[in-house]
Amino acid sequence: MGKTYPTGLQISPAEIQHNMSMFASNAKLLMAVSYPTSFDWRKTDKGDYTTPIRDQGKCGSCVAFATIGLMESVSEIAKKDTSLQLDLSEAYLFPRGGGNCASGAQFVRMLMAAESGVCDELCCPYTGDWKPCQDYKNRLTAISSYSTLYSADMAKAHIATVGPLMTGMAVYTDFFDYDGGIYSQEYGDFAGNHAVLIVGYDENEDYWICKNSWGTSWGESGWFRIKQGQCGMGSSFPFYSALIGSGPVPPTPSGPTAPDLTVPVDGTFYVTMTKKLATGDAILVVNNKEIGPLTLNKVATAGAFKKGDTIQFDLVGVAHKNSCFPSGWRIWTLRMGDGKYEFRVQEK
Repeated sequence: MGKTYPTGLQISPAEIQHNMSMFASNAKLLMAVSYPTSFDWRKTDKGDYTTPIRDQGKCGSCVAFATIGLMESVSEIAKKDTSLQLDLSEAYLFPRGGGNCASGAQFVRMLMAAESGVCDELCCPYTGDWKPCQDYKNRLTAISSYSTLYSADMAKAHIATVGPLMTGMAVYTDFFDYDGGIYSQEYGDFAGNHAVLIVGYDENEDYWICKNSWGTSWGESGWFRIKQGQCGMGSSFPFYSALIGSGPVPPTPSGPTAPDLTVPVDGTFYVTMTKKLATGDAILVVNNKEIGPLTLNKVATAGAFKKGDTIQFDLVGVAHKNSCFPSGWRIWTLRMGDGKYEFRVQEK
């Protein structure tokens, strides 16, 4: 048996399908963005705006570690101070973002929890019982906003002008053996989805520069370089940004924009049944509210939801597993009842 490391990013096939369609739609737009051929937040004119490599241990808490790494860097960038060396608590954020060591966590829920604030590591150490100190409320650092990018060019422009980005990657067992160089997946079985922090890139050699959470004995002292386009980065997994207080303004692309590519803060969900098992109508239950009867290709409303709300779908009288999704997606397809019923869900 070779080396193994924990992952922990929860993402459904429906969300991956949505992400891929968003990247494909963005690729068709004529967006002109400029950025330098290379950039690395560890090597700026004013010093290193990243914080030390951490180790998630045997827990599937990679999303918390990537989020904390993002928060620590953007805090230093906002204050233009590389000497801060902020050390925030993954143990505080992880359970509040819905994380579980055995099953992992989702990006959006972790970012929502970060909006409520995270105390420092000394107040709630990862090696302790994960209980914060008594004055934790006076020691919170919070992000002011977060957003999602579905374009590699926009991601590079953001990195070069604003700060690092969080993303996901599909991990194969050969990644466990990585000890340096530019990684491309060559062999091994799929081991899980993983959250990492992108701190830079290089266009000449076509790679991203990333911070991992497997300790300093792995990779390039805990860091790694990965060829662009590998392991779903920039196709299956979008890029997530965060701001703390006032900071640099994200770059705005020139050229046409597509309204349906803008994910609203909140909106109304509409459901359309696009496939069914037999004649007749169907009743869909959305957060315990019956929607329908639904007729094939007829649009019905499922109600208004706010960003990050958990939306649960059920189908009356049909054996299947309930489906849950966080709101904030624009369009996706539900496949229920062994795929014999399909519903198109749109937020607008």
